Amino acid sequence: MDAKSDFRFFDQDACDRCGICFERCPVLELPQDEARRQIDTLIRGDTDASLVLQRCVTCNICDFICPQHANPFGLILERYYQEGKKRDLPYIAKFIFPNEPENMWTTTRVLMGEDELSLLRSWEENLKRPRKEILLTGFYNNLVPYISQTSLLDELKPAIAGSDSMFGMGEDAYRIGLLDEAERLGRLAKEKFSAMGVEKMYCFMVVEACMFTDVLPKRFGIDFDFDVELLDSWILDRLRSGKIAVNDKLNMKVTVHDNCCGRYMDGILPDTTREIMQRIGCEVVEMRHTRENALCCGWAGTVPTLFGPTSGNPFHTLLNLLQSLYLRLQEAEATGADAMVVPCPGCYAFLSLIKVLTNSELDIYLPLELVQIAAGEMPVHRNEERAWDILAATTNLVLKWFFSPKRFSPRPVEIEKPLPEAGRGDAARIRLFGRLFHGVVVQNPITRSLLASAVKTVIAAYRVYLEAKKRKTLGKIADTTWKKRG
Repeated sequence: MDAKSDFRFFDQDACDRCGICFERCPVLELPQDEARRQIDTLIRGDTDASLVLQRCVTCNICDFICPQHANPFGLILERYYQEGKKRDLPYIAKFIFPNEPENMWTTTRVLMGEDELSLLRSWEENLKRPRKEILLTGFYNNLVPYISQTSLLDELKPAIAGSDSMFGMGEDAYRIGLLDEAERLGRLAKEKFSAMGVEKMYCFMVVEACMFTDVLPKRFGIDFDFDVELLDSWILDRLRSGKIAVNDKLNMKVTVHDNCCGRYMDGILPDTTREIMQRIGCEVVEMRHTRENALCCGWAGTVPTLFGPTSGNPFHTLLNLLQSLYLRLQEAEATGADAMVVPCPGCYAFLSLIKVLTNSELDIYLPLELVQIAAGEMPVHRNEERAWDILAATTNLVLKWFFSPKRFSPRPVEIEKPLPEAGRGDAARIRLFGRLFHGVVVQNPITRSLLASAVKTVIAAYRVYLEAKKRKTLGKIADTTWKKRG
């Protein structure tokens, strides 16, 4: 390992260059010889010739399948960290930084109703009070606050707290290689919850839960002095005990999307989701990639586009996002299920986005929503509406790209500060796009069908481009290896 990185997650001495990490990666699926060359390339730090850095969606499977426990995903993050030190991020990355006015939470709030906005305000206020128990909302959960509008959570509602500004306890920063920022946010979170006196943390999202239990303690040495439990586990306990009564078995066929962070916490989430489904009368049919080998929902398909020669182009980022999302949706559709069950609110929001863009008939639900139906309560279920809201906010961001500097340097995120408000011009444009996307011009069978056809065609063409780029990169690596041996 060279001396450029300030972080050492990868165990180079333990790595025997077997290549299993990239051979069994569901995104790369490389032949064994190519996989071995790829790990060598990455260890050498030849980032320009690394197919891994061009295609990795940070699903972290490689860490879990490495027989030597060398942490190859840690090596990928170290290389992203080094690349980030060399250059600023592309403008479109402002979408994920809560201290930037263009962030997705601020801009999507422009189209939310008062019922959801009042929830968000109350959750932020709850972070200012001492509390022994908290149900942490999670930053992507705050894109869909309506999901908390259920009597099933009455016991926990006084404890619901959270802010988008907490940036997933640094999880998104961690994924894109901003490791110093992830560590700083983790330490700020420790100070925050210690000062509040938190003893028990329930989490809407496994993203934040795994930061508390796995990533921050094991990678950064930040330990937390409270117990952590997933909301899904809390729901399952109440189904088992009868505190949540199943009035009507659903008799549905569902497929489960196992999200990336569900591999942490000893892999408890996949089993939890499936048992919840079984108890409410659902038959689970599995996708090709499932459980510990599951594909990312696709949202992290944006990560590799933040680096390299095309990183300033938002269309490259959006195309990689769409094709990654559609890959997972296609696997779900192939099962013949009535619905896809998605335990992560972030995956739920973005898979709903590709659902509406491709006009898919597959329904998408959170486990909580299906439990509501089985208990005789109709969920709010605004996922498709919210997908169009997010699309309106994204359209505004891409439009602004034409008239803005193409790159920016991320500022440290302040978890105690509220989100910046959207500018008047941004808010006006987002409302205009919102009316367009929700209006009859778009929401009619002909337009939806034409839009779906166009999106699928563009995705197919982009996949051809990616395969050509893959062959070129592998050819370059093979040629370099041959010359060295010669």
